[in-house]
Amino acid sequence: MNGQTKKNKELTPTKTFLQEKVSEYIEHCIECNRCMEVCPVTKDTFTINELNLASQEGHIVPSKIKEFAFHCVQCGKCVPVCPKDIRRDHMVRYIKYKIRGKKPWGYKRYLFVKGPKLTGMRRITQQLFIRLKKLTNKDLACFMETTPGKKADVLFYPGCYIYSTKTVRQTLRLLNHIGCSYNVLGGTTTCCGAPHLLQGEFDQADDCTELLYQKIKTCDPQIILTACAECFEAIEQMKKKYTMDVEVLSVAQYLLRYQDKFPAKKIRGKITVHDSCRFPTQSPQAVAAQEVASRFGELVTSPMDQPSSCCYQWNHDSDPDNVLRQANYLAAVKKKAPTLACNCLTCYEELKKTYTDVEVIDILQLFEEALDASETIEEE
Repeated sequence: MNGQTKKNKELTPTKTFLQEKVSEYIEHCIECNRCMEVCPVTKDTFTINELNLASQEGHIVPSKIKEFAFHCVQCGKCVPVCPKDIRRDHMVRYIKYKIRGKKPWGYKRYLFVKGPKLTGMRRITQQLFIRLKKLTNKDLACFMETTPGKKADVLFYPGCYIYSTKTVRQTLRLLNHIGCSYNVLGGTTTCCGAPHLLQGEFDQADDCTELLYQKIKTCDPQIILTACAECFEAIEQMKKKYTMDVEVLSVAQYLLRYQDKFPAKKIRGKITVHDSCRFPTQSPQAVAAQEVASRFGELVTSPMDQPSSCCYQWNHDSDPDNVLRQANYLAAVKKKAPTLACNCLTCYEELKKTYTDVEVIDILQLFEEALDASETIEEE
């Protein structure tokens, strides 16, 4: 960032900003229902007018809309179809804020140890969780819950996914292979705030963003890398909020800049790249993942006959239809290819839990497999 970051004089709290936007959106809504037609979780039990009213401050949220709000995965598929450029996903996010005290257990569990300002039992549990992870992953302990003291042009930010040790170890190996000088910033106390934001916990999300900004400023990188689409989105928003002079890339995007350091070897057959909500097919991050799949295998297009390819992580299993939707999607993938490569760590973590004949991998695994294959040949 070269010392060129400049914190805005006035940073509007998320809840204030969204409250104002919701009123603006309702004023422009023509109730065409297109947002609900593409929604992968809607139950068609309410009208757009009812949903609009529930979004407004001071209006109660009926039980049928509470259920819908907690089923919503914030995938954003409702946004591009709106003829009035309304962010329906943000409106539902505001509903989640209004009913945040009534969250299902799955929502509460997911946030239980995430965040910088926990108190009481949550704080105690967080500290015990961190200690256990450091004891069981001693090679990564030095990266957990710390702020790097040295300067480096590249900052690898796994966030809470520092504890997804397989992917983190893969990333570190690949960065070391290309000779990258980097710092690592991750941990539950340096969460990007996206999990809180997507649950309507706006104050906590703002706290996370502020702390993360301060830590990134201390590191002073030129490039920030992450393998999580939510972290990527949060850092991009932070970049605008604080006018940060930094480049944000997915790990796959960055590694492709050094593709000459990896063997150009076909190590797999047909591979489909998962169409993530936040790294959709035409995004630079998805295009990079497709290039990786093409380099190390035979890229085939994602199934187009499914209503959604969403991994459904962000409603935290509150919708019982998640399992069927995931199964239908993966059955369609199987007809295309035996391997599904995910370019978003959230999608990978969620889909790999599903019972399926499709092999679900992180896109970075292809780089590692190529290195392994090359080293085996050299040894022989």
